[in-house]
Amino acid sequence: MSRTPPQAENAHRQRGWWIPYTFVAGFAVVLAANGAMLYFALSSFSGLSTKQAYVEGLAYNDRVAEEEAQAALGWTWDLDLAAVEALEPDGLSRVATLRADGRGAEGGPLDGLSLTATVRRPTEQGLDQTLPLRAVGPGLYETRLTFAKPGQWDVVVSARRGEDVFRLRRRLLVE
Repeated sequence: MSRTPPQAENAHRQRGWWIPYTFVAGFAVVLAANGAMLYFALSSFSGLSTKQAYVEGLAYNDRVAEEEAQAALGWTWDLDLAAVEALEPDGLSRVATLRADGRGAEGGPLDGLSLTATVRRPTEQGLDQTLPLRAVGPGLYETRLTFAKPGQWDVVVSARRGEDVFRLRRRLLVE
């Protein structure tokens, strides 16, 4: 009976020897992808800051009633961000003109209103500002804003005439 020398047995690999390594490589790819997503998620989002989230949640029904009263007014508003310019010293700040054009239920311009704009950075505190809008034409109001950084900003324009209040919320992208 002839035996194969031990060197010849070791020189030939068994069929399918690579299959366990494929599983290990697949898990390594999944772990690397999850690690990259975790890194980007933590390094690119500074966190959402909301003061008194619980109290705001309790006032939800009040907000729904306000929105129903606002819809009954029939007012429509267009909000426009015009003439965005970069400020020279830091290069990050932007100056822009915010314009609000209001129309009543019958389509006529909304005059004689008191308007304010509250501008907030959704992910950073300390950059909020509230400014009045001045009337510049029939139903047209505007103000000049300074944005500390480019990116997304939430704008809430409040229009008031007597007891009637209309709030317009928009997210603007400042480049």
